[in-house]
Amino acid sequence: MEHITAQSVYDGERKLWYGERLPSVLNPAAGIGRIVFDSLSRCPDRIIQINADTGRKTTCSEMRLRIIRVALHLRRLGYKRGDFVSLACGNGENVVPVLIGCWMLGLAVNPLAPIFGRDDFEHMMKQTQSSLVFCDPANRAVVAEAAQQAIRTKFQLFVMGSVDGKNADRSVDELLEPIEGEASFRPEYLGDATKLLAMVLCSSGTTGLPKGVCLSHAHFVDGMVFSTEVSDGPIFNFSSLFWATGIFAVMTSLFYSRPRVLTSKPCQPDLLLDLIEKYRIENLFTPPSYVSALLAHPRLPTADLRSVRQWQLGGSRVPTELILRLQKLLPNGHTRSIYGSSEIGFITRNDVTVKPGSVGPLTTNVECRVVDEDGHVVGPGISGELLLRHRYMFLGYLHNEEATRNALTEDGFFRSGDIGYMDTDGSLYVVDRIKDIIKYNNFQVSPSDLEGIIQQMDGVKQVCVIGIPSPDGSSDLPMAIVERKPGSKLRAEDIVRHVDGQVTDFKRLRGGVRFVDGFPMTPSGKILRRAVKKMIDDESKEK
Repeated sequence: MEHITAQSVYDGERKLWYGERLPSVLNPAAGIGRIVFDSLSRCPDRIIQINADTGRKTTCSEMRLRIIRVALHLRRLGYKRGDFVSLACGNGENVVPVLIGCWMLGLAVNPLAPIFGRDDFEHMMKQTQSSLVFCDPANRAVVAEAAQQAIRTKFQLFVMGSVDGKNADRSVDELLEPIEGEASFRPEYLGDATKLLAMVLCSSGTTGLPKGVCLSHAHFVDGMVFSTEVSDGPIFNFSSLFWATGIFAVMTSLFYSRPRVLTSKPCQPDLLLDLIEKYRIENLFTPPSYVSALLAHPRLPTADLRSVRQWQLGGSRVPTELILRLQKLLPNGHTRSIYGSSEIGFITRNDVTVKPGSVGPLTTNVECRVVDEDGHVVGPGISGELLLRHRYMFLGYLHNEEATRNALTEDGFFRSGDIGYMDTDGSLYVVDRIKDIIKYNNFQVSPSDLEGIIQQMDGVKQVCVIGIPSPDGSSDLPMAIVERKPGSKLRAEDIVRHVDGQVTDFKRLRGGVRFVDGFPMTPSGKILRRAVKKMIDDESKEK
């Protein structure tokens, strides 16, 4: 029997939750290139992109012409369907024409974080063996070095901007020059878009080296994440294409002709407020750390945030208090945390107001099961691993059949590695990562539970809870690694007393408290738990 709520559907017989089941408004079988081409042709004079660094605005017809030129130039250079592209670029004016130009030809794009170190670039380029590499002037040297080490065959490096002529590099400007055939260009149909590889995303590398997550054209077309249901005005985030949020912002802009504001500058509270006020931003995505900085900024009380319709937070754990404080500042919009993964895309909806602490109901065409440690399916309110399925699933991990097999159940659900539960209303609560769970005398201790308690204390800036071995090695002991706010006199014993007063015996901070000046972070602002563990392990060995 199916129990239908305003938000989700629960199939009690199959113990399966699912979001709204809808056909896509766009045709996933068509391929991204053809859809974008059609969309941009419909409203040639509409502004599709605004470069906040220069003030330059790009219309749909200008964007369409740039995409066509990139595609024709790359085709003339011999690039064809199935070739791999490494894209190590921040947000710039020509990133979108390059991305879509590559997709027009059926090339598979692997976006990389522009701030990666050489080893990170090399790790992914070894997997893709890209014949085409794009980078920024700022990271040119490290990208070129990594490519030379990793790529065994001939490759061409293009730089976003001018080149000095000393190397064999070429400028992206060459790909934007007028070319024969641009006026009569038609994107070709590249075959079954459900199997056609569009992008290789780096899996979240917080617990090991990232794997290449293979995603089809159909996967992105069917995403229906932002669309125009809530608003059709300007959208903004600081994310480069390395992040799924950056990709979905670009897709939303192109599919629905919504202006996308971009900047190559890092996030600063003043800059964020300037952009919202100047461009009347309606949809935003930021990591929670950006909002924390904003809430402490003296300009915030007088800032004009009336244009904001949706402000989404994600990428790391979002404290409920943060969402509630931000919500009070948005007279015409709502805030919420979003939950997704590289393999599935967005998992929960972002067009409804949700309960504090929840990441919301499942999004369109996503299904979820929850299983306990023994693999048994459990019902509402019971925590377990979240198994997820989307209509257009990821195509596996690049050149890694074993990891692909281990990631999927026999009936095609993705083992997320996340622990959570669905309540009776169909709202999803994400509790922890399986790999992060601390086992104390066979009891499971959730680091994020303890982090939430400690984060509430005055004087705590950031906290990461890890497990350290007990003296006899038979168990893990929870230890809190804490960065204090400037001027704080908070002591370790204060934190231990505070936690011990709120938790059951097995969750106590038996590993103690260690203070640090800062944390190793991912480019999106997540604390790198494995790096924190290594830091503490190394300190212990030195003693």
